[in-house]
Amino acid sequence: MIVDKEHIETLLFEKIAGTISEQDDLVVENAISSQPEIRKLWEELNEKMSKPKAKSMLENLDSENAWESIKPRLVKKPASTKLFFKKMAAAAAVLLLAIPLSWYFLSKNTSLSSNQKTIAGQVYLKTDDGTLVEIGGGKAVNIGKTSFLDESKRLSYSAENAGEVQWATLVVPSSKDYKLKLSDGTEIWLNSTSSIRFPSTFSAGKREVYLTGEAYFQVAKDKNHEFIVHTDHAEITVHGTSFNVNAYPESAFTTALVEGSISAKKGSNKLLLKAGQEVMIGANNKFNVHDFDAQEVLGWMKGTYFFHNKSIEQIAPVISRWFDVKVNWDNAHIAGQTFTGEIDRTLPLSVVIANLQLSSGIKAELKNGVLTFK
Repeated sequence: MIVDKEHIETLLFEKIAGTISEQDDLVVENAISSQPEIRKLWEELNEKMSKPKAKSMLENLDSENAWESIKPRLVKKPASTKLFFKKMAAAAAVLLLAIPLSWYFLSKNTSLSSNQKTIAGQVYLKTDDGTLVEIGGGKAVNIGKTSFLDESKRLSYSAENAGEVQWATLVVPSSKDYKLKLSDGTEIWLNSTSSIRFPSTFSAGKREVYLTGEAYFQVAKDKNHEFIVHTDHAEITVHGTSFNVNAYPESAFTTALVEGSISAKKGSNKLLLKAGQEVMIGANNKFNVHDFDAQEVLGWMKGTYFFHNKSIEQIAPVISRWFDVKVNWDNAHIAGQTFTGEIDRTLPLSVVIANLQLSSGIKAELKNGVLTFK
């Protein structure tokens, strides 16, 4: 499953236009590197935009005129979408001529909210019909027949009609974490840059959710209804338990069992875990099982990332997710340099950088939202 694929596709236009935010750019870069379909789209857009005619047209367009020329060709949408489309209008005008297929993404019958810019950087819900709703501030939100309530960084909900199932995705951006309480009482704690797709009510037989990123689950016990966590890497079946799942696109898949019983499945391979064990999918696409250090694996919930002999390349995604920056390095030698220590997300990034420099001797520079190790 590719979470928020349509949203990623629209962000590609902003990236082409040069109007994308640093956080959204990080999301897009992750999608390009981890999703072949998105990478192919990005390569096609770049190829078309690299042509002299496209470059010249883009440089000489102004957004107001571009909007006026594009507006008649778009599927009719509320007037409030004008701000969103004007933001991308210069690039979109070129793409309209160069790649007609790309406009399928702009003209789909989905709700592209005009407040998308305000949602960037905030926890939000996205329903399967494309509606985006910002979450936070202790406010209640009604979507269809489902009522959502935000309380102290935790979202709970109730559905008016138990027979009518509505799916939604809770999206947690960089530098934040958030909790979700499902209709069956299961509690999920999502790490930064993570999302989970869930139903308003569970249908008979199974309880299923779809995770991208990292989350800690405390599953409500129900012997008659299996709880299944789907990820791009593997599927986890639960029978009432507590466990952690790390399924970021750029990371090796791991799930660590704190208590209870779970099984991990990938293709024809299936493995039953015991409490205190962690399973990882290795380069050979097979399960590797070992005991885990709970402090290291679960430290993120207390705002601490512990690492032992980890390279800059391995640490970089955590820094990006927790501090909303893009991380680069000057060469492969620096990327491979290893460290042992911890990162406290409650500290300013400048302190984290200073600590890394003191412990390693490498230099780091933060400029315009990009952290470069030298």
